[in-house]
Amino acid sequence: MSDDNRLLDKAYDPTEAENRWYNEWQQAGIFSPDNTSKEETYVIMMPPPNVTGSLHMGHALTITIQDMLIRYHRMLGKNTLYLPGTDHAGIATQTVVERELMRTEKKTRHDLGRDAFLERVWDWKEKNGNTILKQLRTIGASADWDRLRFTMDDQCSKAVKEAFVRMWNDDLIYRGERLVNWDPKTQTALSDEEVEHEEHDGEMWRFAYPVKGQDKELVVATTRPETMLGDTAVAVHPEDERYQDLVGQELAHPFFPERKVVVVADDYVDREFGTGAVKITPAHDPNDFEIGQRHNLPMINILTLEAKINENGGDFQGQDRYEARKNVKQAIEDAGLFRGTEAIKHNVSISQRSGVVVEPMLSRQYFVKGKPLADKAMAAINSQETRIIPESWTKTWNHFMTNIRDWCISRQLWWGHRIPVFYDLNKLQAAIEEDAANKGIATEALNALKAGESSQTLLQIALTSLSDDLVRSFSVASTEDLVATHPDQYVQEEDVLDTWFSSGLWPFSTLGWPENTDDLKTFYPGAVLETGFDILFFWVARMVMMGTYFMGDSPFKDVYLHAMVRDSQGRKMSKSLGNTIDPLDVIGGITLDDLVSKTETYPVPEKLLPKVIKGLKKEYPDGIPSSGADGLRFTLASLSGQGRDIKLSIPRVAGYRAFLNKIWNATRFALMRLPEGPVANLNEVRDDLNLADRWILSQLQEAIAKANHGMSHYRFDEVANTIYHFFWNDFCDWYIELSKSSLSDEASEKQKQTTASVLVHVLDESMRLLHPICPFQSEEIWQKLPGIKEHWAAQNIHFCARAPYPQKDDTLADSDAVTQMQWVQNAITLIRNTRQESGLPAQKKVPVHLLVSNEKVKGVFQDFHTEMMRLALLTELHLEDPKSFETPKYAATNASENFDLVIPLEGLIDLDAERSRLQKEIEKVQKEALGLGKRLGNEKFVAQAPPEVVAQAQQQHQLLEEKRSRLEASLARLS
Repeated sequence: MSDDNRLLDKAYDPTEAENRWYNEWQQAGIFSPDNTSKEETYVIMMPPPNVTGSLHMGHALTITIQDMLIRYHRMLGKNTLYLPGTDHAGIATQTVVERELMRTEKKTRHDLGRDAFLERVWDWKEKNGNTILKQLRTIGASADWDRLRFTMDDQCSKAVKEAFVRMWNDDLIYRGERLVNWDPKTQTALSDEEVEHEEHDGEMWRFAYPVKGQDKELVVATTRPETMLGDTAVAVHPEDERYQDLVGQELAHPFFPERKVVVVADDYVDREFGTGAVKITPAHDPNDFEIGQRHNLPMINILTLEAKINENGGDFQGQDRYEARKNVKQAIEDAGLFRGTEAIKHNVSISQRSGVVVEPMLSRQYFVKGKPLADKAMAAINSQETRIIPESWTKTWNHFMTNIRDWCISRQLWWGHRIPVFYDLNKLQAAIEEDAANKGIATEALNALKAGESSQTLLQIALTSLSDDLVRSFSVASTEDLVATHPDQYVQEEDVLDTWFSSGLWPFSTLGWPENTDDLKTFYPGAVLETGFDILFFWVARMVMMGTYFMGDSPFKDVYLHAMVRDSQGRKMSKSLGNTIDPLDVIGGITLDDLVSKTETYPVPEKLLPKVIKGLKKEYPDGIPSSGADGLRFTLASLSGQGRDIKLSIPRVAGYRAFLNKIWNATRFALMRLPEGPVANLNEVRDDLNLADRWILSQLQEAIAKANHGMSHYRFDEVANTIYHFFWNDFCDWYIELSKSSLSDEASEKQKQTTASVLVHVLDESMRLLHPICPFQSEEIWQKLPGIKEHWAAQNIHFCARAPYPQKDDTLADSDAVTQMQWVQNAITLIRNTRQESGLPAQKKVPVHLLVSNEKVKGVFQDFHTEMMRLALLTELHLEDPKSFETPKYAATNASENFDLVIPLEGLIDLDAERSRLQKEIEKVQKEALGLGKRLGNEKFVAQAPPEVVAQAQQQHQLLEEKRSRLEASLARLS
């Protein structure tokens, strides 16, 4: 054909196409919904990545899945909103800027002061904070960038203040002393999400507490001996007969004779573990804290904010925690109370930001009451107002919500939403005097008051020494800045809110809440939250709690939890392991040298680095080839089976990139062979369809049904694999090959026009099927299909991104055509396989006899006589009567349900050489099968090997046996 506008370039250039189409989509407003539309909405709130972040493979998976859903529902005609944004990431951002400040100016944030430091952070955010947003565009996120939000922008900040004040007034927020994760380096409380658990070598160290007044002792064990300085009890199980007579007795603390250390009975204790007795340090262990509360035990904090022993540590005061550990052990040994040790491996809590060991510590913080919010959130899930997918996580959700603890929302940072609590200095004196009266002593605060200390000094003393109820008596929560309007009366709380507090409001704060905006009325609640299971409780739970509390509705109908992306060996991707794969390197490609240089910047342990580099050179000898955004997206989609982690390997990505190349090349081939002139609409040629046409259209309907089912049931692997199978196997391997006859010079014009219509129709619907996964290449091809732009332009549709997603057309589903095409496919496949098994040269044309008794089957074979000759490489194709045909002495034979196959071999191959080859191959296969059979017969192997290894061995053994049977059959034909 001569119309160059139809022709595709010889090779597809992902980078050029991706940049071009993304800009065109944005300029056309395709990503922007209408908040006044009455159409059904479909909303996804993008989980806001940290403003400090760069794209990693977890982001790539999240964006791929979310964008697939958004593009799919957009093509279904819904009013779709994909709302992007970034998170201010309190501790992460502050840490980055503090490091930069120290590196460039050798200053700390305290040297600058709060206001000046915050100016620096804002400057850093403006310069560097949009990196990840550009990367999200690179992978194809069709988000409405005009609605871009930031968790500390004016709108979100207003919502945070409003939410805090409402919860404060409803008595859901309080100030209290509870156990928190404390980072001694950054000196702030941490959320559980900011704590990583690393396996370390350690020791289980045992010592004895003597029972006062008795010649008995209780032996306990610990990995942190220094915490015994804060012990106030030893717990045993109430039904443990060994210790029943000791419950309620006092134990002698070797360093604090006056301290009361009691034996308590508590169901928490596992009597089968160790000695069945557990030392209790309520101020430094979460479980001990709970036991301490149940038994009203004293809470003795032994650590300073720097993790040194404080005044409660006696002679060990001032020592670093690790120095104290060593000295406490020695002192216990000197006291004759050491009872042994054993080496163990155990998890140690590490601060994600500073890298130091986190200490559970008793601290005064602001908390949100968990239970009142959790009850509503749990009801939302159990009533199916919101579904969790996979459903197996619902049980875990209910367990968490049932056992929820109050949420520590204060952080000792400067970057973040400053807690909107203001301390009224006019009420401070009354609170101090009431505190002294309650205690019946001249307190430190009262003495300071009488000494005329400043209000600021009095406030600091009051905040650390008064009860939390009294502190609340001079505290005011306000959305207004009371310091600005009453500078002499109010002082604002120094701490900022946990990042997850503002993130918890994300589904509605981004839409204008607390104002009842058009966006809020139109787009809340959303359709689905798609995220990783690892933040189900850090973020998802908080959004559901906040949504049900403030809005009366759960913020989304579905919660879809994707799996974790691991490396090809199944390991978690980590920069410290050196096995992380940068999505941008997959999209754009990277040389081996650059990959090695990049890995050397990661925090890989020095001893491990040579091994990591060696592994890189082995796995990526030529670096990582460019696969484009679509190649990566299709890979991630195809591997996204529910409940299964994704093992990502570059060869797998390359395989799917090859599939996209196959789509490009097949389309280019088809377009080059279309007849001149316009291509008729499929409806105009329906009466002229041949069997192959009817079959491919029927197969397309099945693919459309499966793809829609997969998209609506979050089976993204089903969608990708359906498209892969249809396009590669059905369209390329069969229909394109069969269509060559209908497009040849010998074919009639009607045949050519009909085949052209079918090809264009299939390509049109295939590209629209593919679009949610591979938006760029599908758009590029779709725009080149003859007549398609004109057809859809009449409906004001100018992009594949806006064209309707295909729906199954039952009038094109043709089971008869599918059955009849299977006869042709089976015949060609059987001929090819039998040729190969008989040792015939691959390209040598041979005569074939098909013995067919069914007239309908024979008629189909006659219709496809030319195509079968060409595709099976035949010199002759004879359709024979099974009753009268005599099979030659030396022939390859085979049978199918509807016909028998005979290939005469005499004169075509060296029969003796072929017999010898087959015999040797049989012996080789038998030997391999025997070895595997012995292995599978070993009960120890079957019982101890991983199940997948055993299953793989069983499958391999079965394949070997099947191969042996085929080889023996081939040999028998030549005997």
